[in-house]
Amino acid sequence: MEEKKKGMLDVLAADEIHRYMKAKRAVNEDTELAAMVKEYEEGNARLEKLIQTEGFDADEAVRLSNDMDYIGFLLSQNPKIVELQAANKAMNQYLASAKGTVSFACGGNCGTCGEGCSVKWEQKDGEA
Repeated sequence: MEEKKKGMLDVLAADEIHRYMKAKRAVNEDTELAAMVKEYEEGNARLEKLIQTEGFDADEAVRLSNDMDYIGFLLSQNPKIVELQAANKAMNQYLASAKGTVSFACGGNCGTCGEGCSVKWEQKDGEA
């Protein structure tokens, strides 16, 4: 069990995860940039909802789509966003490679979490 815990700690301590967290923090701490990201996400959600509405206003959809394209372009040119995207990609690649190494989500004692997780440990013969 100690080996499994060490493996999980190694995953959590990975440089790729720290890089992603640092990049995410940099974006969130830049209030103007964070507001632009929020506007982009909300605008895309509005656009998606709009085009799913029967009889939607095509001109409004085009205007909103153009606005989101412009904001998306501006975001793609921002060094903090570029770093966040690169860090996210590196972290996802790392986590995918570590998946086979660390394949547990808890310590195996379901009594401590009320069996709320999706992992159910199978008991071996003789274990309580």
